[in-house]
Amino acid sequence: MGKKKRKKMIKKIVKLVFCLILIGAIATGAFYLIDIMNDIRGDEISTDEEILITIEKGDTATKLVQSLKDAGVIKYTTVFKLMARLESLETRLQVGTFTVSSGMSYDEIFNVFKTTQNYRKTVKITFIEGKGVGEIIDLLVENGVGSKDRYEQVIKGWDFGYDYLPEAGTENRLEGFLYPDTYEFFLDESEESVIKRFLDNFDKKAKASEIFTLLENSGRDFYKVMILASIIEEESQVDAEKARIASVFYNRLEINMKLQSDATVNYLLDVEDRRGSSTAESLAIDSPYNTYKYYGLPPTPVSNPTISSIIAAINPEETTYYYFCSKNDGTGVHVFAETLEEHEKNVNEYLR
Repeated sequence: MGKKKRKKMIKKIVKLVFCLILIGAIATGAFYLIDIMNDIRGDEISTDEEILITIEKGDTATKLVQSLKDAGVIKYTTVFKLMARLESLETRLQVGTFTVSSGMSYDEIFNVFKTTQNYRKTVKITFIEGKGVGEIIDLLVENGVGSKDRYEQVIKGWDFGYDYLPEAGTENRLEGFLYPDTYEFFLDESEESVIKRFLDNFDKKAKASEIFTLLENSGRDFYKVMILASIIEEESQVDAEKARIASVFYNRLEINMKLQSDATVNYLLDVEDRRGSSTAESLAIDSPYNTYKYYGLPPTPVSNPTISSIIAAINPEETTYYYFCSKNDGTGVHVFAETLEEHEKNVNEYLR
């Protein structure tokens, strides 16, 4: 090939490469332009999930923009900031907690934070580990969130979208699944939304901890695991002991020995009943929840356990222990025994 032809060929290649780069840049620019316009219009698919954004006194529009970005409500913070400036959002922000959702247009978002009437009063409630559904409902009602009758209706028959939950109408249906945590609720929030928030939190934490994978690998029954986890939650105070306490109950189940757990008996009683009843009277109650009287697991969970208790119920320690009792020294630590004789010695040493 001659020099002239080679030069012409090189020029053609250079022109082609330049054209390809230009086309690529235009295509990329067009893609981002379309994506930005979709973000502005709110054309993204909405999950209909309520997202709470709190504006406190002194907060800036910049902080708001970052909160919206972190929550997945908007994609392009620079574009949103420019439009917010045109809307004078900085000077028109209202203090309070507001509801937004993915799929909202920028205009809809601006209106939410500029309009006082969009503010809804909220309350933060902490639900400690081991509380039962009844106690959780009582705490919600005491704080002005919903009514007891409606909660009971919702819990009994509402479809929450999780196939691992017991069927509608099942006794104590959601016991074990209302995850203990700190929540912020609207005072006018529906009972369906409140319960769904507990269940969504449970599902999120279970997936993050790979609970369902651990279950599948263990071959254990999910609901039975939840029942045992609820007992472990009530019987333990130290996370490091939970798998060992789980081993005690599994060892008893394996030889058809009664679980004899106070947690299951206490589930039958409210606080007043516990104060008015003697230990002997409590242990004599004729109920499948009374594991001093009946063999095997109770019919349902007896509390709402944490992830650590669920993991312990899936993967217990391998021990030969059948008994445990508290050291009664304020640490929450237990002492374990293989035989009844050893256990009685421990009880005499630590509890009498």
